[in-house]
Amino acid sequence: MNEPGFVHVDDLPDERRPGEERLGIVSYTNVAPLRWGLSPDQGKVPDLTFVHGVPSELNAALLTGTIDLTLISSVEFLRHSNELVALPDFSIATIGPAHSVALFHKRAWRDLQGASIAVTTDSATSIALLRTLLEEDGLTANFVPQSPDLDAMLAVHDAALVIGDVALRECLLRREIHGSTPYMTDLGQAWFERTQLPFTYAVWAFKQEQPPSGALVNALRDARRRGLADLAAVAADAAPHAGITVDAMQTYLEHFRYFLDTADREGLQTFGARVVPTFDLQQVRYADL
Repeated sequence: MNEPGFVHVDDLPDERRPGEERLGIVSYTNVAPLRWGLSPDQGKVPDLTFVHGVPSELNAALLTGTIDLTLISSVEFLRHSNELVALPDFSIATIGPAHSVALFHKRAWRDLQGASIAVTTDSATSIALLRTLLEEDGLTANFVPQSPDLDAMLAVHDAALVIGDVALRECLLRREIHGSTPYMTDLGQAWFERTQLPFTYAVWAFKQEQPPSGALVNALRDARRRGLADLAAVAADAAPHAGITVDAMQTYLEHFRYFLDTADREGLQTFGARVVPTFDLQQVRYADL
């Protein structure tokens, strides 16, 4: 983006301005209620830069200290729990379907043994979640990283994992692809059916030695309060960018949990125990902010 205060993660200068804070903003619609009305020049944070990117890009930038705070994929937060701290009351989670983290497959789930699965390169959490769901059903598959284009993915693979706005549109359309309508498995729903817990896709996190200012945390809480209080306006703003109707967008956003409640933490920690071999619950830290 060319507006002052908005930078893509690849374009960040090495040198910071004195007092500058860098906030990673994931370029997905479900983040919209968390940043409603918040902008780099809103005045609540003295010197704020918005850094845009997909989760994998922002995860890497946080771990190198290039940015200060971002919504980090839950699996990366868990893998790096020895150096990262989460804000105590922010998450992106669902109980049941997410409608934007989905596997589209040519044959039934139980028949995916040995399948070739194209997986989005944008998010490590969705890949880890898919792998653990398959393994729990005794299934193994070959994962092939590929850009998120469902037609291209299914042209050469048995199944395709897509996330974000691409997945949202495809879940709503349920269209025919290459002569047939593929099966669709919502990974959030599949997780809930197995665990009866929410699935936490992301948390706001920072490096232990690089905490955000109180002004930034308070600004985020205020943005979330305003966004959830006026979800219809958030949906109306976000719908054209995602290519869906306003009503569909509002229904989609209403499914999400944004507060990292006790159940969301339990779901997060259960996921960690399943996907991180060295997982240690005692290392998972939530900031007192």
